[in-house]
Amino acid sequence: MRGIRAGPPLATVRRMDWPRIARAADAAVVTALVVSGQVSVWTADSGPLAEDRPVHALLLAAVTVPLYVRRSHPLSVLLLVLGATFVQFQLGGAVFQPWFAVLLGLYAVAAHAALREAVVGGVAVAAMVLAVDVPKLAAGDPVDEIFPAWFVLAGTWGLGRWIRHRHRVTEQLEARAATAERESAEQAARAVEDERARIARELHDLVAHSMGVIVIQSQAGQRSLDTRPEVAREALASIETAGRQGMAEMRRLLGLLTGAADRTVVPQPRLAGLGELVDRVRAAGIPVELTVDGEVASLPAGVDLAAYRIVQEALTNVLKHAGPATARVLVRAGCGVVDVEVCDDGRGAASPGFGHGLVGMRERAALYGGTVETGELPGGGYQVRARLAVDGTRA
Repeated sequence: MRGIRAGPPLATVRRMDWPRIARAADAAVVTALVVSGQVSVWTADSGPLAEDRPVHALLLAAVTVPLYVRRSHPLSVLLLVLGATFVQFQLGGAVFQPWFAVLLGLYAVAAHAALREAVVGGVAVAAMVLAVDVPKLAAGDPVDEIFPAWFVLAGTWGLGRWIRHRHRVTEQLEARAATAERESAEQAARAVEDERARIARELHDLVAHSMGVIVIQSQAGQRSLDTRPEVAREALASIETAGRQGMAEMRRLLGLLTGAADRTVVPQPRLAGLGELVDRVRAAGIPVELTVDGEVASLPAGVDLAAYRIVQEALTNVLKHAGPATARVLVRAGCGVVDVEVCDDGRGAASPGFGHGLVGMRERAALYGGTVETGELPGGGYQVRARLAVDGTRA
């Protein structure tokens, strides 16, 4: 429905609410101690509390109010609570709030302070308890009424340290998860960049080849239009075929970028279709001798496509740079490798070793553990030799 926006996921809401709930519960507990302490003082009918209400009210405030900031200043709060509690005990007036305040302060210093401060806080609590309990034991108080408090205090300190350790482990796991997520996103971005680079090479290969054929055929058709119309018609037909095939492959590759639903335009070219590629080059005016040796039909699809594209790019360079020339294509598959050789007897490449085409050939070969060697021949012409590993290991 319009006007209604979906909120954040329930798990996210809960994750965001927990800190606020914890702070509210913490403040509620401390407020309960503060209020109950003051009520105990101002409602006492007799005893030390009733005899000196302002002093006891001030001491109970010093015991309970600092607990609001015990998470940020744990050791300071604990020492203040211990001092006020000890004075309160010396003045008399038994109330429960100082005992709970000491437990909360001890837990806070164990859970939120470094080890040194936690040890100092634990020693301070032990010293105060000894100062209180030793006179009791000397006066003959039963041991079983005193020692349980020691176990409670030691357990509280240990629980705080364990909780601190668990929090640190959780933070480390969250940091590792964030790092892994970031690395995964970076790897995905690199994969997208690699895929776009591959598609760019594919587009370069097919556009360069198609345009080379079209340019050569248009020149031949223009020269033959008046004197040999049948040659001109063949050139126009070759231009039409090259244009249609180029557009079909370009549509397929652009579909990979745009996510188009139509994936049935044309299949990936394979070495089995080299005859059609050579026929188009021949129709453009370059005689080509093709030799295929070995079982190329059983090659892995990636190696098959890479070898085909290398031949295509090499023949495109012949069309663009060799001038009047003849070419020879040799593809040999066997012993776990595919050898590709394209030679011509023309004037050679205009800029040997440069351009996206030669870079694309080397990258395709490297992807399958292969190499590409290019260069001018001693007697004139140019040669492209490539070797690809069928299993992807170094050829």
